[in-house]
Amino acid sequence: MAFNLVRYSQQDPQWKNSKIGPGPDTIGYIGCALTSLAMYASSWGFTETPATLNQKLTANGGVTSDELLVWGAISQLYPQIQSTGLTLCANTDAPISLINTSLMVGQPVIVEVDYSPDPGLQTHWVLLYAQQGNDYLIQDPWPFPPETTPVTLMTRFNQGQPLQRAIKAVAWYKCSASTPTSSGTSSGSTTTTPPNSLPPAVQTGLYVQVVASVTAGLRLHTQPSADSPANAAEMPGVQLQVIEDKTGALSKIGVTNQWLYVADPSGNQGYVAAWYVQQVQGSASGSIAAPASTSTPAPVPASTPSTPSPASTPSTPTPPASSSQAPASQPQRLMLKVADAVGTGGLRLRAFPSLAGSLVGIEKAGAFLTVIEPPNSALVKVGVVNQWINVRDPNGLRGYVMASYVSVA
Repeated sequence: MAFNLVRYSQQDPQWKNSKIGPGPDTIGYIGCALTSLAMYASSWGFTETPATLNQKLTANGGVTSDELLVWGAISQLYPQIQSTGLTLCANTDAPISLINTSLMVGQPVIVEVDYSPDPGLQTHWVLLYAQQGNDYLIQDPWPFPPETTPVTLMTRFNQGQPLQRAIKAVAWYKCSASTPTSSGTSSGSTTTTPPNSLPPAVQTGLYVQVVASVTAGLRLHTQPSADSPANAAEMPGVQLQVIEDKTGALSKIGVTNQWLYVADPSGNQGYVAAWYVQQVQGSASGSIAAPASTSTPAPVPASTPSTPSPASTPSTPTPPASSSQAPASQPQRLMLKVADAVGTGGLRLRAFPSLAGSLVGIEKAGAFLTVIEPPNSALVKVGVVNQWINVRDPNGLRGYVMASYVSVA
């Protein structure tokens, strides 16, 4: 199956005003990832416009309630296209050697870049389809009409950084050769992710459950790090079997910056963020049976609005004296206050310290947040651009907020 580049623009009048998924925003406004994926699929011969792909993904749970693209959902439409991971590298060097290997075997990737030199990460996704010297050829979904003259990533999106820092995330795909092609060649025999080096599984009776707030799914990583490739996303409510030492695992459940080695109902193994799971009651002794259902439930409808909170919510709530989610013996935490500069749009609480992180909630100006990382590390970041702080809001939702929009309460 040959890859023949198909060019689309998210600004095309045919679909620019179409709403993405169930949300209020349009393809023309935030549809760069969707359009890049449509170009990727169409270039392999699975013809989809941004409009048709939006409709099909929405119908199959491929767009979350907060308008985030579920990268692996394309495989439900076209099993030949397999999502092999998502590497988040906004705060680390991008895996350039892996990208080069992927391109060498004919497997383009979709990458996140910063579209503006302004402070912070202004997220934009482009299709990266070929290597050119020490740079890459990209198809940018923003310009209309679609560009036909070759454009390189660094000429447009370097923002004064080297190549390995200009790429902020990589969505990996592998298109198999199971469909006949004119060339009769195969380009899907080499993986774009690091070799599987997962440790042996330890059989336990301990199960954990993905918390309801992770509406876009909890990623199953190949290593205990958010920057490692993620080969699956576990939806809220899914039970995962812990396959590492039970004693050590119990001490990590619900703890920030800890990772659990687990197996999902489909048999996939990997690491999940321990602070987004909770213990299934009765499983510590191994007395419960495995979950009766192995099907992954659909994403939980977002109870957190994608628009500002209702006017009836107090704009300046009193910081809680103690969290109802924490034991009474827990020491007093550092409190932060959301700055008025966020305006009526509020401050976004994200699952990961990146604008690419799934949306957990929206905090109004004046809201008080509890820091759940070491206070000393948080204090040095307060008010600093391009820094993130791990917090819990008054409703118990956990995630990361941009440090430049909070102050010490």
